[in-house]
Amino acid sequence: MTKFKAKRKDDHLFVRVKLSHSDVVSDAELESFASVYIRGFLKPKKLKKNLIEYSGPMGISLFERMRLPVTKYEFLFIMEQIVDSYQKLQRYNLLPGRVIWDIHQVYYNESTKELQFIYIPFITVQDSGSIRTLMDAVGYSAIPQQEHSGDYISRFIFFLNSLPSFDVQKIEKFIEREDRSVVNTIKKHGTGQSGFMTNKRQEYYKHYDEKSDDADDGSNPTGLLDDDEETGLLDEDETSLLDQDEATGLLNDDDTALLDENQVNIHYPSLFRVLTEETVTINKPVFRLGKERSYVDYFVTDNNAVSRSHADIITRSKRYFVIDLNSKNKTFINDQVIPVQQEVEIFDGDHIKLANEEFEFRI
Repeated sequence: MTKFKAKRKDDHLFVRVKLSHSDVVSDAELESFASVYIRGFLKPKKLKKNLIEYSGPMGISLFERMRLPVTKYEFLFIMEQIVDSYQKLQRYNLLPGRVIWDIHQVYYNESTKELQFIYIPFITVQDSGSIRTLMDAVGYSAIPQQEHSGDYISRFIFFLNSLPSFDVQKIEKFIEREDRSVVNTIKKHGTGQSGFMTNKRQEYYKHYDEKSDDADDGSNPTGLLDDDEETGLLDEDETSLLDQDEATGLLNDDDTALLDENQVNIHYPSLFRVLTEETVTINKPVFRLGKERSYVDYFVTDNNAVSRSHADIITRSKRYFVIDLNSKNKTFINDQVIPVQQEVEIFDGDHIKLANEEFEFRI
């Protein structure tokens, strides 16, 4: 089993990846990838036969970040970066299956708001998750800020579930409709490449001045573009990739409807578990029920018929829905089985059964 260990030192993040005995990595592809310096991907260096160290800007795991509340802009900003990373892989003819699409192994820079991914060119078949799995994990984990509606989260999950197959272009179009400034900002800042990574502006200038001195032919050996905003370096008065208006949550004149929508307080329902007479308070736009404590918001005890991740309760404004997550023993509303991976609206007093475990839905 591949193991990951992250360490932070001197404004940098280092992630050591220990390969299992059955893992086989293409050394040539790893070396080639390290020389490209694709923005948004940690830089690899092979230390031993079964040990690779990845380095990049300081960051925390995306899982840690998603434990904190997010605004609509922040949520979409994360999702668009996932989309953008996939598009970069396509441009460089790299395989998406070799990225670790695990919310615990994607890293978030708290200063720049950028994501950093790990690319491992396995030759052997690996289960590294999928980009769809990562998006599901982010959507499920997201907690809206208290003063904001969480409709944008459930809308995104609904759209994702409605796609007959994964389509990165359609997902980006959806994000653009929700807030086009998100896509514009990431595309504007995402073209630069840099092999030297730091949050300190002075160190950037020193590093690239030295590099330019070495380039007698006038070429740019680092692959760094001339425009400062494409180097990954932030201006002195910037705290993130967001423009000033975007960072404050301000929208353009024609986007005021989205702002008004986000200011509506959301009303969450509850579930009454019939067997234990317990009231379960739903406190998230996407609330998961199942028997695997690590993966759900409500852990259904003492019932082996319930699946690990059985069903989601979706809250969208004043409407509520259930989605069966391909459970083994089905989900029922008022004794009628519901289809898999489709939102089914529920109302006050409806009875929901996860396999044979009954709940009453209350608003």
